[in-house]
Amino acid sequence: MNKLLFNSLIVALFFAFSACGGGGDTAQETTEATGSQETESAESMDDGVRTIHIIGTDNMKFAVEEAGEGIVTGDASGEYILLESIEVAPGEEIRITLTTVSNLPATAMSHNWTLIDMGTDLEAFWRAAISARDNDYISPDFEDQVIVHTRMLGNGETDSVTFTAPEETGEYDYLCTFPGHFSGGMYGKLIVQE
Repeated sequence: MNKLLFNSLIVALFFAFSACGGGGDTAQETTEATGSQETESAESMDDGVRTIHIIGTDNMKFAVEEAGEGIVTGDASGEYILLESIEVAPGEEIRITLTTVSNLPATAMSHNWTLIDMGTDLEAFWRAAISARDNDYISPDFEDQVIVHTRMLGNGETDSVTFTAPEETGEYDYLCTFPGHFSGGMYGKLIVQE
C-alpha cells in the first residue's frame, strides 16, 4: 500500500472516531449570498435553473439517481450511479443540490460539495482542510480559491447552492472536504466548455 494512501486512511479513521461533522437542522432554511453564490433550502426551486441532484454515500462517492443533461456517470453503486463529472457552459447558472445518505452518525460520515478554482493545488487543498473542522473542513488559507460549497451534511440533510459557472473554459475540481473522503475517491470535475 503506498504511503499516501496509508496516511490518508489513518487520518480518515482518526477523524471518523473523533471528528465533529454534520450540518444543522434539516428543516432549517438558509439563504446567504456570497458573490455569485447563493445557499438555499432544499425545497426545489422551479426557476428554470438547471439543477443537479447529487447524493453523498457511505462509500465516499458522489452519485446520482439517474443520468441527465451534462452529467457524466460511471458504474452503478447499489441503487445509485457514480458521478464522474458535470459539463456546463461558460457563465451558465447552475444549481447543485447535495443530499447525504448514510447509516453512520454525522461525526463519522458527513459530506459537502466544494468547487475550487482551476489550477488550485488539490493535494495541498485537501490536506489543509483536515485541520479546519470548525469551518466545515475548508481551510481559511484556501477560502479564496473556493468558488462555491454546500454546508457539511449528515444523514438525511440536504443543501443547495446556485452559482454562475466560470467564464474561463477548462476543468475545475470539486470534492468533499470531510477528512479521508478525497483520498477515498469523493471528487470529480466541473468541465466548462462551449
